[in-house]
Amino acid sequence: MNAEEKASELAINNVLKEGLTDIFPQPHEIQLLKNNDFKELVKGEVVRALKGCTLESLKVSPLEHVLIPKTSAFDFRRCALIQPLDTIKYLALAILLAGNIEKNRLDKKRKIIFSYRFSVRPCQGYIFDKGYNYTTFRTHVSEKIKQDKVSTLVSCDIANFFDRLNLHRLESILLSISPNESDKKYVRLVNQLLLSWANRDSYGLPVGSNASRILAEAALIGVDNYLEKSGIRFCRFVDDYRFFAPNVQTAHYWLTQFMERLWLEGLAINKNKTKIEDVSHKKHSPKTDTVIDMVQGNVTKVPHQETRGNFRIIAGYGGTIPTKFRQPSKSEIENLTKIDISAVLKKIESLQIVSPEEVGEFLRASPYVCSGEKETESLKKIPDVLEKFPQFTPFAVDILIKHKDIFPEDIKNSISSYFSKKLSDTISNTSYLPEYLSISIIRLLGTEGYCNPDMLFKYFTNLRRNSGAYVGRAALDAMENLISRGQVIEIRHFFVRADSWEKRQIVRIVSTHLEEDEKRPWLKNIKIQEGDDLFLREIIEPTKPKLKKKRKPSTKKQQKNSKP
Repeated sequence: MNAEEKASELAINNVLKEGLTDIFPQPHEIQLLKNNDFKELVKGEVVRALKGCTLESLKVSPLEHVLIPKTSAFDFRRCALIQPLDTIKYLALAILLAGNIEKNRLDKKRKIIFSYRFSVRPCQGYIFDKGYNYTTFRTHVSEKIKQDKVSTLVSCDIANFFDRLNLHRLESILLSISPNESDKKYVRLVNQLLLSWANRDSYGLPVGSNASRILAEAALIGVDNYLEKSGIRFCRFVDDYRFFAPNVQTAHYWLTQFMERLWLEGLAINKNKTKIEDVSHKKHSPKTDTVIDMVQGNVTKVPHQETRGNFRIIAGYGGTIPTKFRQPSKSEIENLTKIDISAVLKKIESLQIVSPEEVGEFLRASPYVCSGEKETESLKKIPDVLEKFPQFTPFAVDILIKHKDIFPEDIKNSISSYFSKKLSDTISNTSYLPEYLSISIIRLLGTEGYCNPDMLFKYFTNLRRNSGAYVGRAALDAMENLISRGQVIEIRHFFVRADSWEKRQIVRIVSTHLEEDEKRPWLKNIKIQEGDDLFLREIIEPTKPKLKKKRKPSTKKQQKNSKP
């Protein structure tokens, strides 16, 4: 296989293994790639697009975006929604450049850069070395601060790193590490693609894809090399930096050097997240940390992060507001059951503004304390808690779904009614609901125990075109196994004004719910109209293996002539 074929193959295998993104739910389109014949069809299309090496040959769709909770009550990340085929093309392009990028990064054996180390021998669809991740980064930091020569830790990250990354500077970096013209042509193609997606704005990588992670690492090669050559002891995970200084004075100097070097790349640190800590006591006692607030200049004592209970959560993309709930261990469950949830609720109710820690504690404990009458009454207040911190709604929904067999029926009915009213109010224009909240609510109302198919159908059929990039598809996904034949017929009429994500799901619903004679003419017409969408065509008519031509048996005369 040539380079384009290898990159396309690896991109498809990675999408099969890890999905299109780590932000949005994985769409059913990915499963279509398990059909080897369709997979080969997609691979051929991607190879042709790469070999054409022009924006026209790529034929990608414009980007859509969805705001996803990030770190605080008013902090969001603008996440990209990329079509399945476009995701594969983008990733294949990045993979073509990944080898050169990895060669020019600081050697991973030195344990300085822990993020997204491209594997020389990717296997089973994974493209990054599993030995380098956020967990190993944090472990390394914990080990370094215990060393005798380290008394001060600087923690900081780059402000709006993906959004503010200059595409022209990125292109210059990639061209400088590309040894031949064939590599350079793909660098220029990547630049054309990113500029197109950025509407020629010169800034921003699409957030959420492995392709963007590969390219983002390239953008910091110069910064990392500068820090290393300057004798600055540090480590990094994506845009999250740690500096291990012998004293406060050195810490300030190093931080200043870092800021000056970032400015050359058009970047800056996030001052709100920058801390200088005295870690000399970590060698003896882990109870408290001295933290210098770089914005206000306040010096405070705070509990060390490692001692704040045994509760681990899966955080949202690049932030501290969680979006998914990980099943805790036995010891963690034991600690959760000891929480006085009514006392936690009372504290939350007494506060005008609550912290993420307080809301997180209440929600994490909720499935494990619903045995008593007092606790059950407290759990009915989950909606009230979310009113004070709406960004926890995706996390709460994930808990409610994963523990639907634990929560009592009256609590599930109460919560379902609360969220149904949220959707109803948006239909009647009496309330505004951000898209990320709509998607979470829709997911819940499509789940057994909380189902409200009539509300989902009403919401979709009254959906305004400016409601969001993915909310229509989310509603269709949630309704797929809940709607009647009559509703399917109605939904079919929305096809002409649906977007590509919605169209594929409408076709899937029609194919699943209607009888052959009723659906065949409509699907045949759609296949002709939407022939450029490989995934939509595959839903209508799965790719069949090509029949191998049978070789004609040779005559005796031919056999005789073929002998030497």
